[in-house]
Parts: sequence; structure tokens; C-alpha cells
Amino acid sequence: MHSNETLSGDTPNYPLLGGESLLEIVSHQPSNSLSQQPSSLAQMLRLTRSSSPHEIGKNGPALAALAFNEDPTSTPDHLRLYEVVFGRDSLRVAIDLISSYPQLARATTLELARLQGLDTNMEREEELGRIVHEARSAEDPIAQKLTRENGWGWPYYGSVDATPDFIRTLTAYCQRTEENRAFLGAEYIDLHGEEQTMSRALERALLWITQRTHSNQEGLLEYKSPLEHGIENQVWKDSWDAYHHADGTLANREHGIASIEVQVTTYDALIDAAELFEDVLDDKQRALSLREQAERLRTAILNIFWVEEKGGYFALGTDRDENGSLRQLRIRTSNMGHVLNSRLLKGDNPRIVNMRDKVVHQLQQPEMLNISGIRTLATDEIRFRPGAYHNGSVWLWDTHHIAKGLRRLGYKEFADDLDLRILNVVATTHMFPEYVRGDSADRPSINTQSVLLWDAIEQRKNLIEQPPQEVQAWTVAAILATKARLRRRYTASG
Repeated sequence: MHSNETLSGDTPNYPLLGGESLLEIVSHQPSNSLSQQPSSLAQMLRLTRSSSPHEIGKNGPALAALAFNEDPTSTPDHLRLYEVVFGRDSLRVAIDLISSYPQLARATTLELARLQGLDTNMEREEELGRIVHEARSAEDPIAQKLTRENGWGWPYYGSVDATPDFIRTLTAYCQRTEENRAFLGAEYIDLHGEEQTMSRALERALLWITQRTHSNQEGLLEYKSPLEHGIENQVWKDSWDAYHHADGTLANREHGIASIEVQVTTYDALIDAAELFEDVLDDKQRALSLREQAERLRTAILNIFWVEEKGGYFALGTDRDENGSLRQLRIRTSNMGHVLNSRLLKGDNPRIVNMRDKVVHQLQQPEMLNISGIRTLATDEIRFRPGAYHNGSVWLWDTHHIAKGLRRLGYKEFADDLDLRILNVVATTHMFPEYVRGDSADRPSINTQSVLLWDAIEQRKNLIEQPPQEVQAWTVAAILATKARLRRRYTASG
């Protein structure tokens, strides 16, 4: 699928795919804020609209991103795209910081429960129990633009992973202390104006997962937008070209697509909920039912997503052919590392140990590992581009998540190495970047230009490179959590 044509001039020299042609390259001046290393705590205070660490969580969930410069008139529009609450983003921040700022998990789940879907609404992709993806109001100028271009209603629910993430964050908070368990009885007003409790929000989220998986032949949690211009990949790697086959062909969006890390998160969410029903709500029968549901999903994950080729790894996901038959997306991505940060591969069963060791080996290979962390896509995959949003870049939260899994399974040395890599990114760039380049340089760097292509096969434009957001909440949370862990370790050893 490669052609011999390459991009030239100031842009990196890498092959275009068949049918692609260059439309535009725009250079961007680096922010003036890059002259000194910023404080992760100071940026988290900004993201949570707090004046001190004690206030983190008192003003609701974290925003997804911010620009360093608070003056919108002097900041480019592309650096102000995500200054709003996103369900997935705020939950990831909350659970990464739950040891240091547990009130943020409480505030985040409470707000997302308030916005939890109740109706079936195609324009919003709202469904009963579904957790919101993008919590904009209809009056937001960006929301109005997206409505004109894509027909979205607000708030918009087009993600498949926010709901299991909600369950994981809520249960993690409730299990922390005896006092936190009372949070299940906390009240809020739902979108219909009715009074509900957090236990009701939990049940609705579990119902959404159960209905989705039970209606699926293989018991997977798939996504497929009903909108003509809905988000095509309703997961954290939401670029339209992120899900593809080994030959570069895009995943079939006419049928459902299942992503490996979503299945793993859902498995853990079901186990978390089972433990909560058993330990807190004293409902042993409900707990047993959830464990059985989780075990069915675990069996499906291990049987459907594992690939023995190229040394063994978990495929990015699955799609379906025109007849609806399941196909693996056999590409090596950072998503396989998320399996490590799960109960899925715990234990000493030889098959499980073999899978675990092979995934770790894959992540250590030069195709996956660069100076900044784990690449989103291996360098020898056809769609790899070092500056691509999800097809080759390195996301610090992603690497942090993988490091946590490595540590919990005993691969401490590799986990520590990844922690040092993401800390070095912030020290080098003086940013908390959304992502950094996945090239082979010996120093972390960010994109400083936008590269726009025309894809004649898909008949659409493809922005294959763009500057990252300067203060991304996931990144700030990953750095804060890493520093807190290192402080605890040094205190314990000292």
C-alpha cells in the first residue's frame, strides 16, 4: 500500500500511502511558555479550577486540556479545543490521582452521574445508563460548530469506554474507606429532574454494559455510531484511521468494532462491581452474576484477541467483514500494554504467564519503545508515522498506564524505566503535552507543524500531524501520580 512518493521540504521524510497526496503544511511557532519547566500541581489546580490542593475536587471534574496562555485572544484556536469536561478524560485523571486527591473521584463520578444518559436520542447518541463523552452545552461555540458540521446534539455520548471507566472509578472510591461507602447513597438530580442515588447510577451503567454485551454474538463491547458523521472510533484512539488491518486497510465501520483495552476495562469493571456488591451491599447473588458475566468476557478476550504471529501479542481489536464475521485487527499497538494493568493476566497458569511475558517482550522492542515511552503503533506497521495522533506518537498517560501494569505484575525495572522516560519528556519540553513524537531521535520532541493530506481512497482529508495540546490533563495526572509514588518510595526507604 506504500507508494514511492514522500513528503518533502520541512516535513519528516516518510512514505505516503497509496492514494494519498499532500495538500498543505503549516508551521506553528512554539508557545512562549516553553522557556521554563512548569509545575504539575499548578497545572492540575488550573484544570480543576482550584486555588489550593485542598480544593481539588470541590469544583467538579478536571477539564480535558488547557493552553498555557490564559488569554484566548493570543492563543491559537488549535490549542483551545478541549477546555471542557470529557467523560473519559476526567475519569482517567480521577482514578490516576485517587490516592492523592480522592475527592476528585467523588466529584467526577457525581457530575457524570448527573449527566448519565436516560433517553434514546440518536443526535446525542444517548442511551440509558451511558456516560457522557463530551459535556458541552449547546451554546458553546465549539459545540455549535460541531453541530453544524456533524449534526451532533448536546451533551454528546459518543464513547464506548467512559461507562466502564465510570464504574471503575466509582467502585475504587467507595472501596477506599468505610466512610466512602456511604457515597453510594449520595443523591443527585438526573437529566429528567428526578432525585437519584449513586447506587442507581451504578446499576444503570451496569445495565448499559449488560445490554450491549448480551446483544453481541461474541459477548464483546463493540461500537458503531448511528450518525453519518458521528465519532467513528469511539475509544481513546479516536482518529478515523487508527483502527486498521495489517495491510493498512481501515476497519469496516459498517459493522461493530471492538477494541482490546475496552474489553479489558469492562472485565475489570464487572469484577470491581462484583466486589462492591459482595463487600458493601451484601448482595452475594448479584456479585456471583457479575463474576460469571466477567468470566465469559475474559474467555472471549483470551480466545479472540490473542495473535501468535510475530512473537505473540494482543491485536488492537476486531472488526467484521461484509457478512458480519469477526476479524482481528492484527497490528501491534500500545493498547496491548493495557492488558497488563488488569486482573486479566494475573496468576500462574502457564498460558497466562506466556501471554504476559510475550506482551512485555513486545513492548521492549525498538519498534514499540522510543526515548519518550511506548509508541501508539509499531514502527514496522504500514500506517506508522512518527507525528501521527494515534498511529506512531507517544502519549504519556498511555505509557504511565502500562507502567502501572508492569509494576503490579512484577516487571518493576521496566516500569521504573518508563516512569523516567515520561518525566524526561516534561523536563525536556517544558510542557505537559498531549503526546510527543514517536520518532527515533535521542531527545523527546513535539510536532511544530500541521500536515494535511488528501486520501483519494477514502475521499477525505487526513490531518496526519498537528501540534499537541500544551497542558493535557491525562499527562499532568500521570506526572503527578508518578512523582507521588516516587515520594512514597523514598520516604519508605529513608
